[in-house]
Amino acid sequence: MDLYKLKNVFYAMRLMFPLILISFLLEFQYSRANEPYDNDLSGKNLICLSESDSIDDYGIKFFSNKRVILYSLDKFIYELFQYKRSYKTDKRNIKIYKGNEIDFLINRKSLRFGNKKCKITKQDPIFILKNRIQSLKKFKTKNNLL
Repeated sequence: MDLYKLKNVFYAMRLMFPLILISFLLEFQYSRANEPYDNDLSGKNLICLSESDSIDDYGIKFFSNKRVILYSLDKFIYELFQYKRSYKTDKRNIKIYKGNEIDFLINRKSLRFGNKKCKITKQDPIFILKNRIQSLKKFKTKNNLL
């Protein structure tokens, strides 16, 4: 290979490198872009109650960085369970993820969470569910069901 061809190859490489770098950075930036309806719900709380004894009640607390904690009340054993998850929103739903899989969907308009109707609350959901345990115990004791 003569010197002239070698200079042209190096010249072409010097021109191509910045173009490749810029395209890579733009691709990375657009891959991390938010969806238009992906809202930050941090500070919001939902409480999802059901009158049925066989259906768990849920409390949902949204945090920054797209993190959420779900509190589940098992009405048979009067125990609270806590699950840490992540979430994303779109125009129609709040998607709660366990890893990369969608674990739960909450309809944003109706606030339907499975077969439960949710309400927005200013109180911490764990306290509402603890009070719910006490009221369920009182109700069942009063009606001799416990």
